[in-house]
Amino acid sequence: MSNLKEKRMQNLFNAESGRALITPIDHGFYMGAVKGLEDPVGMIEKLIEYKVDGTLMSFGLNKIASKYFGTQDYLPKIMTADYIIFGEVPGEPKGVLANSYYSSVELAVKYNFDAIKVLFSWGTDIEQQMDVIKYIGALVEECENYEMPLMIEPVQMGLNLPKEKGKDPKVIVDACRIALELGADILKAPYTGDKESFSQITKYSHVPVIILGGPKAKNLKDVLITAKDSLDAGGKGTCFGRNVWGDPNVKNIIAALKEITHQNAEVDEVWEKYNLG
Repeated sequence: MSNLKEKRMQNLFNAESGRALITPIDHGFYMGAVKGLEDPVGMIEKLIEYKVDGTLMSFGLNKIASKYFGTQDYLPKIMTADYIIFGEVPGEPKGVLANSYYSSVELAVKYNFDAIKVLFSWGTDIEQQMDVIKYIGALVEECENYEMPLMIEPVQMGLNLPKEKGKDPKVIVDACRIALELGADILKAPYTGDKESFSQITKYSHVPVIILGGPKAKNLKDVLITAKDSLDAGGKGTCFGRNVWGDPNVKNIIAALKEITHQNAEVDEVWEKYNLG
């Protein structure tokens, strides 16, 4: 890995723990004014104040919030490079219908992003999936030319995928392996549901694996347990959005996740400490 790419990677991961608590705020890019993220610029202010390890955002949001990224309190950022269509009506998602390359690595470099993220969804039609593979291939080459880390997010969200396969641990393991071989420097993966199967990803990938959060959970404690289990199984962090800013108690949830991530705190300990019940 080049020195510049390595430095960008280091910006995203805590120097002591080697892990990252990333809070994504790119949901409005393809879902509209999502509940809890009505004011994304205000959320950026909070993420800087709460000292998360990084955020994931669209280029457009970066433009309107640019004044917050030249301050002393540096917030590492990852750019969402593709556009995802979740449904025919804005704000009414069905599942991934299509996604295509939207931005560029050149823009990411110009505006001081630390990595690029792209979705690799299974379950769309074959032509769409091949288009995605082709632009990921082009993106890998572009990232190498600019020494920019590439995060790939393999998910089973296409409407053509059988529902029972969406959370099948073997399917998740296989999807992550394919994303790795496409050229991922970081994997943003669904949690498989148990430590044993998830460790099959972390043990053999040889790149950092962080877990995505997905839809708003009914039970916050389950979210913390999932984070803890993934870390125990070799994961390098979390990328939780709706399960963080989708709750009024954002500050304490982030504080709890930080202690779990960087200090190996137990879930029950932070649950009580931050009055999350």
